[in-house]
Formats: sequence, structure tokens, C-alpha cells
Amino acid sequence: MNTALLDTATPQAEPQARKRGRPAKYASAAERQAAYRAANTIKTYRIDGKAAGTVAELAALYECDETHVVNNLLRFALANRNWRAMGIGGWDITDKRHASGKRAAPVRDDSLDSFSFV
Repeated sequence: MNTALLDTATPQAEPQARKRGRPAKYASAAERQAAYRAANTIKTYRIDGKAAGTVAELAALYECDETHVVNNLLRFALANRNWRAMGIGGWDITDKRHASGKRAAPVRDDSLDSFSFV
């Protein structure tokens, strides 16, 4: 009896087809959501004075949300000035509990004058 014919007649499991396309970036939906939250943090800030109205006006003008406007304004300000070297300065908070809203004088740091001119 020829056993070679019997071996070829038995059905064999076909190899699974390889999954095509780009490999998954995250192992689970929870991991993907955690990465999104880490990259897109939510911060809460108080915008004083007329700036809040200007942000709302720009958002209405360009038909986008206020978050988009604030992000673009921040990116522009960070790209066009060296804030570390120039300092913040600017106006004081206009909340009546804190100040009068006039330009705040910078606080002098005497520790920077550790050398002598003599």
C-alpha cells in the first residue's frame, strides 16, 4: 500500500494571510487615548481686559473656535520674541482685587549685582 497518496489526501491547515497595511501604533484604545491626552493637555486660564473679546471676535471672523485662535496667538508670540531673555513685563492683572491695571514695574533682583565696580 502506498502511504504517500494517503498523506496528500488529508486536509492541511492553510497558513493565515498576513495582515496588510501599516502596523498598529498603539496596542489598545486606552493606550491611544492616553497618548492623545498627553499630547493635548487642557489648561484653564483667565484672560483679562479686552483680550477675551478680541479672541472671540477673531474666532467669529475666521469661523473657528477660540482655542484655535489662542493657540495661534501663543505660537506667534513664542516664535517672534525671546521671552527668556526679554522677560515678561507687560500689564498687571486688571482684576480689582489685585491691582489697578496699570503697567507693572519689574521687580529688581539684587542678587544679580554680586560684582563690584571698584
